[in-house]
Amino acid sequence: FNEGQAVGTGGILNPKPIHLRTGNYYYRFASSNLPREAQLGGGWWLDFENFKKIEAFSQQNGYSIRDAGRLMLALPYAWTRVDLKVRVLLALPLMAYAGEGKSAKGAKEGADRGTAWIPTQHIKVCQLYIPGLFIKGSRPREQLYEKVFTNPVVEALA
Repeated sequence: FNEGQAVGTGGILNPKPIHLRTGNYYYRFASSNLPREAQLGGGWWLDFENFKKIEAFSQQNGYSIRDAGRLMLALPYAWTRVDLKVRVLLALPLMAYAGEGKSAKGAKEGADRGTAWIPTQHIKVCQLYIPGLFIKGSRPREQLYEKVFTNPVVEALA
């Protein structure tokens, strides 16, 4: 899915392949203006421990969870609204790439005004990229995210 990310910016610094554990919860921030398959089938995720780092940072520093997520994950305004929190339970084994996020370049216009977004340096957050959760144009075939994730919860963020 193209979630507004510009080519050649963002991503993971030194990505390492990992096995995600079944029975664990995984989280992501998403946009309410995207279809449900983009919200659940987007590639960028966090494990429980790294989501809790963002949550703790927000509480300790007076940020909303949206702003803390945007700041710690370097998410330009042009890429995502960060107005939804998605939580899923992994039911089947899955591979992902893990690592610290790279800096990202915001749009030249709008709220970003060319801002260089740099993930927080004093608190490192390990991001997960899970390729192939949704393959555009492959409907009506069941998508990978529909097979591997159970109990999805999509919650609006204030």
